[in-house]
Formats: sequence, structure tokens, C-alpha cells
Amino acid sequence: MEDRQTSDLSAIEVPANPVTERIPVYVSDRIADLLHDLGYRYLPLNPGSSFRGLHDSVVNYGGNVDPKVILCLHEEIAVAVAHGYAKASGNPAAAAIHDLVGLMHASMAVFDAWADGVPLLVLGGSGPELPRERRSLDWTHSASTQSDLVSDFTKWTANPIDESGTLEAIAQAHRFSRSAPMAPAYVTVDAEVQERLIAGNAPGAPDVRPIPKLAAAEFEVERAARLLLAAEFPLVTAGRAGLYRDVTEPLVRLCELLGAAYREDQSFVSFPSNHDLNLTGDPTAIEEADVILAVDVVDPGIAMGSYAESRGAAAGRRNAKLIDISQNGLMPSSWCYMNNAAIEREVELVADPVVGLTQVLGVIERLVSAGEDPYAADRARRRELIGNRHDQIFASAREKLEANRENVPISAGRMVQAVWSAVKDLPWILALRNTRSWPLGVWEFTGAGEYMGHSGGAGVGYGPGAMVGVALAAQENGKVAIAIIGDGDLVMAANAIWTAVHYHLPLLVVVNNNSSFYNDELHQYMVAGIRGREPDNAWIGTRYENPNVDFAVVARGYGASAMGPIEDPSELDDAMSWAVKEVRDGRVAVVDVRVERDRK
Repeated sequence: MEDRQTSDLSAIEVPANPVTERIPVYVSDRIADLLHDLGYRYLPLNPGSSFRGLHDSVVNYGGNVDPKVILCLHEEIAVAVAHGYAKASGNPAAAAIHDLVGLMHASMAVFDAWADGVPLLVLGGSGPELPRERRSLDWTHSASTQSDLVSDFTKWTANPIDESGTLEAIAQAHRFSRSAPMAPAYVTVDAEVQERLIAGNAPGAPDVRPIPKLAAAEFEVERAARLLLAAEFPLVTAGRAGLYRDVTEPLVRLCELLGAAYREDQSFVSFPSNHDLNLTGDPTAIEEADVILAVDVVDPGIAMGSYAESRGAAAGRRNAKLIDISQNGLMPSSWCYMNNAAIEREVELVADPVVGLTQVLGVIERLVSAGEDPYAADRARRRELIGNRHDQIFASAREKLEANRENVPISAGRMVQAVWSAVKDLPWILALRNTRSWPLGVWEFTGAGEYMGHSGGAGVGYGPGAMVGVALAAQENGKVAIAIIGDGDLVMAANAIWTAVHYHLPLLVVVNNNSSFYNDELHQYMVAGIRGREPDNAWIGTRYENPNVDFAVVARGYGASAMGPIEDPSELDDAMSWAVKEVRDGRVAVVDVRVERDRK
């Protein structure tokens, strides 16, 4: 196994007799040149005849470098790889998708990227548009507006039918997808157009610079700053901004100036986990807050307790004033209800999250330094109280973790503790994690850019492809990707492991395995209880046992190093140490851990 994988991705799949001088002959050659010039390093795909011209140009004309083909075993995985890579690298990310049938496979992953606000260029082979050029099967696989399949959850689409239109559409899609609010853009690339000889001179360089970042209106920033300074218990929460490394410093500075509590939103990390103002894990913080500052929060309604599942918990909460820094309102949605909930905002700052946050911080600093600060003593006392609560929350979490340390099946917290102990000295990036059962006080985040968040659209099956994309980005930056993935997520797209192994990506995969689509098991348990029926039947139709999926066998079948299932907590630390050694040697290591189901 020592020579099976290397750490040099550029040495993999080098074409025979590569072109030494790039002189475009076919339209697809120009497309390959454009992708190269726009900065696309990879082109994840599952091969399809509708983009065979582009495939040939990337490999034989472009030498399979920038972009480089990343072979995936399913179209949904190809888009998820691009999704994960875009989030972890910040670089342009694309995927090539076969015509109608491939796009139908990929549509769930396109939706996830749209919901996650991630810029992707999706190139869909199609046609030929000209009937005389179609083979028999092309009549089944062709549509006049193929983009209709995903137009409701993309930012921009185009179905060009000639060379100049195709090149212009790709450039525009690149620009629009990477301009706020960011989202995928889709361009149909006609099969016959790809294979045409080029006509005339190359078009001029398109303007692909993203639209400049938005700043908030100054008078609204002033209102927000004064509301926060006067608040009795201000709470700050951040969402998708957790992907931007430069958001942490102004967040910390703002909370320290205000003596404000901080709480992570859903499945993101933007704030140092050990900071004394971090009250993540304390549900009462939201109930006490009279002013909430939401920074790039996908759905402020969750923080405000506006939905059916949280109304009971929110009973007695003050009528908190919401300050929303985001660009959510700029993304139209006529098909999906996402971001359509009627949430009352006291101040809405339509701005880039880092720009808007920095504006608010600047005004607060000005007001404080100018002596307009009658609340200084209150803030100092509040900060001390919040710090004490932080210590109590984390101490309680550690006590719970220790109490469950020897549980069989293994507690999810004990599993995370073992992973962290094994990887904490590595240059790591966390691609995926368990959310419902994530323990406080174990994994030491220093801020944004360390955890890549969830799928956005809650699409099960996102994780396997995304962890491969994150691993691509991690390798570029000398880091190791860590993925703590649910068994239900992995079972839907386990063949993504093959892609990681094939491209020699150092990747540690820990399977959080309870042999259940557990979210739905909890729903069945709840409904049965409400209806006075038997809750112990909740496992029927949700658990996949007898036989259990042997993820170690599955992983080895795709070429990975694998261990498990680990069922004894005393074996966890040795298993993780083994896995880290495999990853250090440039391999994909999979550890299957059987964890308990916790209905609490």
C-alpha cells in the first residue's frame, strides 16, 4: 500500500502525447481555454457523450491541467465535489454534467449548492439543437431549454446555440455566480457546437470581475450600532459567514466591545469555541436577548423562534429586535419557500457580511471613543456574567461527556473526542461533522474557515462528494480533510470514496453509524407519542439492520484503508491513531464507529 497513493495530484492521469502548443481548432478547445483563463483548476464529471468534445479538449488539448478532470461515479457526486471545493478553497468551481438524464441525477446537488449560497459553474452537455445532427438517443435526451430542470434553483441559466453565445454565456455565468448573493449558474453546452471548427478570431477577453461588494446604508448602520449599545442583553450570531476567515476578528472585537453573548447559528463556526463570550449550547441566551445581531444567517427565523418546532421553547421570550446583516433578500425564489418566511427586522443591513459587520463595528468604536457611552459599566458586568456562564456550560458538557465515556454503543461525544485527540496537532480542516450530537468543549475551533458547514438544502447524500471536494482544497493548502459523516449520508453515495482514493487525497472519514435514518426515526417516535400509539415501533422503515452495512468492507472495496465497526470505546483511540498514520502517509482512511441513538 505504500506506493499506491502519492501526494502529488498533478502526477495523476497525465495524457499520452499532450499538445505542446495550444492552438485551438474546435469550439470546445476555446471553452477549455476560457475555463483555464477563469481559474478553474478541476472539472468533476461523470462521463457523457453530450460533452465528449469538451472532455477531449480538456484532456488532449489542455493536457488535463487547469482544469483537470476529476472522475466521479455519479453526477450528484460531481456537483457535490465542486460544492465542497468551492467552500474550502474560495476558488472557482465547476462540474460537467451529461444531458437530461445526468442533470436529473445532479439536480439535488445543484439545489444544495443554491440553498448553501455557493458559486458553481455547471456545464450541461446537450443536444444537438439541430435535428439533423441528432443520433436516435439524442431525441430522448434533448430538450429545447434543458436549463428548465434547474432554473428555479440557480441564479442564472443560458441555453446558447452557437460558438460566441456559448463562450459569452460561460463568462457571464462565472461572473454572476460569484457575485453576491452567490449561487450556482447553469449553461447548456450544445454537443454539436462543441465539435465545430472555430470560426474567425478568438473573442475579446470578457469582463468577469464580480459585482463589487455591497455596503449598508450609513444611517441604518448608525441605528444598528446605537441599538446594540443600548441593549440590556445583546446576542450576536453568525451563519454562512463562517466560511470567510476574515469575519472572526471583527466578530470577536464587536462582542468584546458590547459585552455581548455570542451563539453559533445552526451548522456553522465563526467564533473561537473557548472564548468566554461564546454561549453556543445555552438555549436560554436567545430567550434573554432583547437585541439580536444576525450576520449572514440563512434563516433568522430560527434564531427568533418563529417556527412551529421552537415556539414552545420560545414561550416567554422578549419581543427581541432583529438586526439582519445579509444579502438574503436579493436572491429571488418563486419555487421554493426558502427565505420567504415573514420575519420582522428592526434594521435590515443589505450588505456583504464582512463589510456590513465592519461598518457596524466602526460606528460602535467611534461612539465609545467619543464618550457617547453611558452603558460601559453595564457591559463590563454583563461580560463577566456571560464568561461565568460560558465556563459553567462547558464544564457541564465535559461532565456529561465523562459520564458517557464507557457507553456501549459508543456515545457520539466520545467518538468526537477520540477524533479530536488524534488530529489536533495536524493542519486540519473539518469537512463534515455530526450536528445534533456534537459535544461542546471538545473540538477547539479558533474561528471561521475551519469547518465547512452542512449541505445548505439538507440533502442527504451531499457529504461524500463534498468531503472529496474539501480534500482537494485541503491538499492544495497543505492540510488534511477530516469528515465525520452520518451513515445515512454515506450510504447514499459511498462511491465518492473511490474518487478520493484514485486521486490520492489524504482524507480521514469517521462514520457516525447508528444504522438508521435517525432524523425520521425521531419523527416516527414523536408522532406515535402524540397519537397515543406505540413509540417503540419507530425503528420500522427507518433502520437498516439485519444485515448491517459493513462500511469498512465497502470502503476497502473502493480502495481505501478501513477499520471497523468499532463498538468498544476502549478501541477508539487506537483506531484513530491508526487512521491518522494512514492519512499522514497520503491515504484515505475510513473508521466505522457504532454510536448510540439518543432520543434526549
